[in-house]
Amino acid sequence: MVKNNEPISAKSLKKVLLKNSLSSPYVTYPAVVALLGSMAGALFGFTGIVMSLVASGAVMAAGGFTTEFALRREKNIKRIMLQLTKNMEERRELLVSDLKKEIAKLKLAPAEKQLKDFQLKFTMFVDVLDDRFSTTELTFMRYMNVAEQVYLSGMDNLRNAVISHKAISTTDVADLQARMSKLDASDNQKLERAALAERINGYESTRKQIADLMLMNERALTMLDQVTQKLAHTQIEKGMADGDTESAMGELGRLGTMLSQYSR
Repeated sequence: MVKNNEPISAKSLKKVLLKNSLSSPYVTYPAVVALLGSMAGALFGFTGIVMSLVASGAVMAAGGFTTEFALRREKNIKRIMLQLTKNMEERRELLVSDLKKEIAKLKLAPAEKQLKDFQLKFTMFVDVLDDRFSTTELTFMRYMNVAEQVYLSGMDNLRNAVISHKAISTTDVADLQARMSKLDASDNQKLERAALAERINGYESTRKQIADLMLMNERALTMLDQVTQKLAHTQIEKGMADGDTESAMGELGRLGTMLSQYSR
C-alpha cells in the first residue's frame, strides 16, 4: 500500500492495482487449481484429466488477471482511491483532535492559528474541487488525495513543533545565562559552564527546528491557496483539468513529499 503522507503517483497506484489484481479470488482460486493439478501430475503422471485441470486453471487465472488489471481497471482504481481517502479522513480527524488538546494545554497561539488556517484552506479547496468535479471522477479523487497528503504532513509537522515546544517549556534560558555570567574561567568551573552552554545550545537548536517546521507549513498553506485559486479558474472538459491546474497540483504534490520527509 502507499506510504503515509506521500502523494500517490501513477507508479505507486499501478503497483497497488497489480498487487490487488494478483490477490483477487478470480486469480488466486484458479491459480491454486492449476498448481494442485501440476502437483498431481508430478506425482501420478500428467493424464488427460490432470492436463485439462492445469490448463483450465491457468486460463481462468490469466483471464481473471486481465479482467481485474485491464477491463476493470478504472473501477478498481476508484476503489483504491476511495479507500485511501477514507483512511486519510480517519487519520485527519484523530490528528486534529489530539493537536487541539495539546495546543490548548500549552496555550500556543501561533500553532492554534496555523491549525485553523490548515482546516480553513483545506475545506475551501475541497469545496472548490467539489464544484469542479464529480466526487466519482478519478481527477477529483486524485486531487483530493494530493491535498489530503499535504494536509496530513502539515499536521505531522505541527504536532512535531508542539512536542518540541513541550520539551523545552521548562528551560529557563535567562536563568542559565545569568548563572553562566557568574562563573569564572577557572578549571573547577569549566565543566559547569560547558554544561550550561550545552543546555542553552540545545534550547536554541530546538527553537530553530520549531521555526523551520512552522515555516514549511506556511509554504504549504500558501501553495494550497494558490492551487485552490487555479482550480477555481480552471477550464473543465471531459472530466480533465487544464494544464495550469495540473501543473499546480504537481507542484503541490512535490511539496507534500517534501513536507513528509521534513517531518521525519
